[in-house]
Amino acid sequence: MNFKVEYMDKLKIFLTAILLVLLFVFAHFFKDVFDIFENKFIDFRSRLTMDGGLFAQRYKTADNNIVIVAINDLTQYEAANSPELNLTRWPWSRVVWAKVINFLEKQNPKVLVVDLNFSNYEDLSRNYASADMVLADTLGYYKNIVLSTALRTQIGESEKYDASKILENYENPYNPSSDPLNMRIYNNELDKNITYYSHTPIPNIFTNSTTMGVTNLVTNKHNREENIRYSQPVYKLVKGNKDYYIPSLALATMMKYKDIDALTEELPIENNLLKIGSHSIRVNDEGKALINWHKNANTYPEIPINSILLSMVRGADYFEYDNQKIPLDYFKDKIVIIAQTQTNSETHNTAVSKDMPDAQIKATIIDNYINDSDTQNKLRKNFVKHISPVKGTVITVAFCLAIIFAIIIATNLPLAFINGGLIIFTYVLFSIFAFAHPKLRIMLDMALPLYWIGAIFIIAFALKAHYELKRKQKIERIFGNLVSEQVLKQLVDKPHRLNLKSTIQKVTVMSCNIYNNIQISKELPPEKYVELINKIFNSIEEIIFKYNGTINRFVGNSVLVYWGYPIHSRKDSEKAIRAAIEIQQKINELNSSVNNISFEEYDEQTFEEKNPGKYSIDVKIAINTGNALVGQIGSSNLSDFTVMGETVDVVERVEDICSEFDKNIIVTESTLNNLDEKIPAEYLGIVRVKNSSTKVKIFEIKL
Repeated sequence: MNFKVEYMDKLKIFLTAILLVLLFVFAHFFKDVFDIFENKFIDFRSRLTMDGGLFAQRYKTADNNIVIVAINDLTQYEAANSPELNLTRWPWSRVVWAKVINFLEKQNPKVLVVDLNFSNYEDLSRNYASADMVLADTLGYYKNIVLSTALRTQIGESEKYDASKILENYENPYNPSSDPLNMRIYNNELDKNITYYSHTPIPNIFTNSTTMGVTNLVTNKHNREENIRYSQPVYKLVKGNKDYYIPSLALATMMKYKDIDALTEELPIENNLLKIGSHSIRVNDEGKALINWHKNANTYPEIPINSILLSMVRGADYFEYDNQKIPLDYFKDKIVIIAQTQTNSETHNTAVSKDMPDAQIKATIIDNYINDSDTQNKLRKNFVKHISPVKGTVITVAFCLAIIFAIIIATNLPLAFINGGLIIFTYVLFSIFAFAHPKLRIMLDMALPLYWIGAIFIIAFALKAHYELKRKQKIERIFGNLVSEQVLKQLVDKPHRLNLKSTIQKVTVMSCNIYNNIQISKELPPEKYVELINKIFNSIEEIIFKYNGTINRFVGNSVLVYWGYPIHSRKDSEKAIRAAIEIQQKINELNSSVNNISFEEYDEQTFEEKNPGKYSIDVKIAINTGNALVGQIGSSNLSDFTVMGETVDVVERVEDICSEFDKNIIVTESTLNNLDEKIPAEYLGIVRVKNSSTKVKIFEIKL
């Protein structure tokens, strides 16, 4: 039996280990799937932290100093159909954009962001009257302009390019901005992750006097359709055999807005923090900063470009927007972004909106860098800190251990399920709270940790269910015939209350003996004698079960019963005495009824009629209360749950007194002392236990 149990335990351990290995393999091969779910969890938490979301009162709302001059299909159509503007077919000449820039600059904006593509030459003559030179002169005249550029191939995605030959045919391979970043990055892996090749020259005419910012929107290199969640503040540009750090459009805008000179001030990224004066931007190992979203759409006002153009040609001191006439000084000290907002080509699926215009995304990132990176801003929304893999693993393991502990201590399977579910729910709430709370802003992974926590929950719950099933089967095997169905149901339903290990327990023990069984056996045939004894014991058993007693064993003509285990009650002594009284009453009923047992072979006469006085059954009962050893006693192949000790020895001695002095029910003083209500009893004296110095007072219970 022990060999079988040991074998089954080893088998469970082996199967559990195999299952854990399979879970590891699944997690490894389906990493991309977990990444998809992880991004969904990031989106969910990002939506909770928008303006009006969790802890919204602690955050600064969207900056109303950021405004977009929108170029979309409608504005292009309306502008093209306005005779006053006299515009050619799209794309408009760069002279038009030079005029727009001059007009907006007259309104004294703090920063003017030109998020338009001027990567190719329009007029190859390069004379000073050409459209290219007009735009170049305009851009070079103002110091508050940020011009966008786009990078092509990330260095980590392709190793087939020879960087030294990319621009070998160009005279000006290296001058993307007049204000290069004085960067120092202490993390070589991060430095590699932000590096891009440049395949096209960035013309000198656009970059001599302005700051150029990268307009790329970072996506997952494996999935170009991934939601936009991150910005990337700094890029490393490889042109020919030279390296050049260049800011993102948002970072360049922030530096212009804050009058930060990157030529004189070093911009270090150390411990995943980009520090610029009083500003601090936290990035992950890929150089990405998680975007703090304000709204799901239309966060920043979008003024149609045709309204600006009409104001220009009319010489008005206002522009029309949303059926209102707004003074031109509206642009004063603001960040003005000239950007395209077409519905199909310039929109992205973001964490908070499935169709957000590119300009709104860039405006949000600019808002992040200006306000949320400012360490002096008390209402700033901190950039989320990505917890390290080691710490994340420790937290996941801690929750897995908590799941195991909660299931182990659960008293039943429903409670184990609830405990495990609560811990999983706690991890979800903890992840949301750590992400959303302004003092924390910590991003815990959710997809993979929940996978492991859920898997451990299922495994632990299955093992708990198996253990409970085996425990219930053991309880039924041990106590199935020893206690009433009601008590057995309680034990099976609440097995945690039962200690199956050997223990010292306070019990009330009763010995019930058929005193004159030898005389009856001489008068009856064996089969009739057994029938009679079984009928008596059946009646006794019913009464014992009625009072929730536990049958210890049947031995010959006696039965040993105890109260106090497996179910304990402060009325155990009283139940034992009540059961004893009822047993005597039941025996009297059997003795007084001649129809209880029929013995047809005795000339159709009952045994009582033929043998008057000999049929009377005499039952003697002894009861004692005290501590006893309760446990499973026997060999490895055959054992029983039983009670042992002096308390049982006393009962056996008192039972002898019943027989010697012809008393029906005798109890000890300790039993009477455990009664809540007094039961009439007559003091008989003191007896000494055989082979012991113990002496006990005994009393007779009167019927």
